[in-house]
Amino acid sequence: MGKEKINLNGIKNIIFDFGQVLLNIRPELSAKAFEKLGIKDGVDFWGSRSSSDLLIGLEKGVITPDEFRKGALDKLVPGVTPQQVDEAWNALLLDMPPRRVEKLIELKSKYRLFLLSNSNQIHYECYMSRFEKEFGYPLGDLFEKLWFSHHLGMVKPDPEIFSFILKDAGLKPNETLFIDDTLVHVEAAKNIGINAWHLLPGTDISELL
Repeated sequence: MGKEKINLNGIKNIIFDFGQVLLNIRPELSAKAFEKLGIKDGVDFWGSRSSSDLLIGLEKGVITPDEFRKGALDKLVPGVTPQQVDEAWNALLLDMPPRRVEKLIELKSKYRLFLLSNSNQIHYECYMSRFEKEFGYPLGDLFEKLWFSHHLGMVKPDPEIFSFILKDAGLKPNETLFIDDTLVHVEAAKNIGINAWHLLPGTDISELL
């Protein structure tokens, strides 16, 4: 199934997830970066309820970047700076291969393209800046609309976010394809009638479309 081509018959609109679909990411790099900064003894940096609330709040935009930085600093040894928190948090963000950008440019002449991502303001500022520096134009030029969770106040797989984007862009579910690397997000899209594809590890979107 990993090498099977995605069927685009009847599809007019394609909605892409960002991380691991278009942008390469490695979350473990951020975990290692925070460990290197120094986590306080006895503190569960990622697994505690307070950490979960902090991350989800940042993705929903209900927690500001400064509040996130303060929450992270509270779990780290004294002397760590807010800038170091940002650098560790952004360590998971890698590259967006040119072949994927070229594929988007090719698809844009035939389909309405959109981006839907669970993200946050700190990551957003980092990858938007990097993309424009590398390719010479804004990421948004590749898409009709960009939807980021921290702008919408909603996250995948909440059904509301999928209902919102369909209405916001005037999309018919049966004419729309959603591509994500997280199965629960794919299933949520399917539940409201959107065609959805689960991108498996080791597969590249530029080879499937």
